[in-house]
Amino acid sequence: MTCADMIAIRRRLRDVNIEYSGLVRNKLGESRFVRMEELKAERETLVSLIVQNEKSGLLAASTAFAPETSRHAAH
Repeated sequence: MTCADMIAIRRRLRDVNIEYSGLVRNKLGESRFVRMEELKAERETLVSLIVQNEKSGLLAASTAFAPETSRHAAH
């Protein structure tokens, strides 16, 4: 998985979490529970992809997002 793929996955996870939080705060409507279940399933899939990528030995997300200067500071 490329760094761009991981960025897209993490952005989607952030969007899912924001939408889910909004539904939790909004106490109106029973239909929100259906959407909350869909978001939970999507979140689980996204987190699994992130974990799978981390286990594959590729760059950790924290390293990928670190500034260039800190990655090459020892050189």
